Amino acid sequence: MPLKWRFAAVSIVLTLGRTLMRKTLWIWFVGCAAWVFDGFISLRYHDPLHARLAFCVAMVFLVAGFFYRAQQR
Repeated sequence: MPLKWRFAAVSIVLTLGRTLMRKTLWIWFVGCAAWVFDGFISLRYHDPLHARLAFCVAMVFLVAGFFYRAQQR
């Protein structure tokens, strides 16, 4: 494969990757909201261990969303 074609293929893949990242950023924040909701439901049904786990996972999703967002810029 000539060098020119390789460069073109790499640039296409990088462009598609950035576009895909822009379109999938919201998934992290929706996941965070879902885990927070699960945590509140667990608190309502008096299951503090599951609620604590749900809030910890929600924090991971929130941090991952901000990290993912910072990579785009």
